[in-house]
Amino acid sequence: MLSKKEFVRFGSGTLTMVFIDRIFQECLTYDDELDYKGYLDIVLAMENKNEPQAMQFLFRLLDINRRGYLDGFSLNYFFKGIQQQMSEADQEPVNFEDIKDEIFDMIRPADPCKITLDDLVRSGQGEVVINILIELNGFYSYENREVRPAPESADSRTSK
Repeated sequence: MLSKKEFVRFGSGTLTMVFIDRIFQECLTYDDELDYKGYLDIVLAMENKNEPQAMQFLFRLLDINRRGYLDGFSLNYFFKGIQQQMSEADQEPVNFEDIKDEIFDMIRPADPCKITLDDLVRSGQGEVVINILIELNGFYSYENREVRPAPESADSRTSK
């Protein structure tokens, strides 16, 4: 059995408290402790975020209003946890509106104001968005991504 206090050390230890609170709200707990099955469900989802089944599990945690979609309010709800961790690390928090716009641009949802599970899966960027919202290291990975040059074609290598 794991308490929230113990779960804070999960993985790299950079999951936000907002997300950890959601885990303990949505997953079956016993005396506010997570059992082994619940822990395994989370481990499998976190290690396979790019898989539709894992995204479905994590989407359920992100869908705080249980409406079947994420909107600006729910994205902000989770991103406040990232901003809090940034403040605690003496880093200037990033503007939420910029991140929200980037998320909607990445996902290109069918409804421009709502992101559904299908939108996340279809976009191929679901894992990135989930990481941005729940884990400081995931956000930093996104924020510090390097622009990679396109690979050289065989023609351009032979003409040099």
